[in-house]
Parts: sequence; C-alpha cells; structure tokens
Amino acid sequence: MLDERDATRKWQQLFRGQTITTETLVEAESLVNELHPESPLRLRFSTELADIRRLHEGKQPKKRR
Repeated sequence: MLDERDATRKWQQLFRGQTITTETLVEAESLVNELHPESPLRLRFSTELADIRRLHEGKQPKKRR
C-alpha cells in the first residue's frame, strides 16, 4: 500500500502538464487501487479520475460506422 504523500506525488506526476492518454488513466486507476480502502485520498482520487475520464472521452474523436 502506498502512503498518501507518495500517492499524491505520483498523482501530480501523472496529470500535471501531461497529455492524458488511456495509459495515464490505467496508471491512475492502479494508483487509486494501491491506497488503503478507508483513505479519504482514495475517495478524492476516485472522484477526480471519474471526472477526468468523462472529459477525456468527450475529446475522443467519434468513430464512424
């Protein structure tokens, strides 16, 4: 399990000034899963990740049929 300080540092490295890719989202989800289940930071990061995913999906080009 990660401590909250290390998790925060990794989270910032993933998203601060970086292009968000599918790989970034997978890494972020892995980081959330490494936090203790009762951690308030886990809830915060889970919520942020859901918001980031929603925004990221909105920027994806639509597939034509």
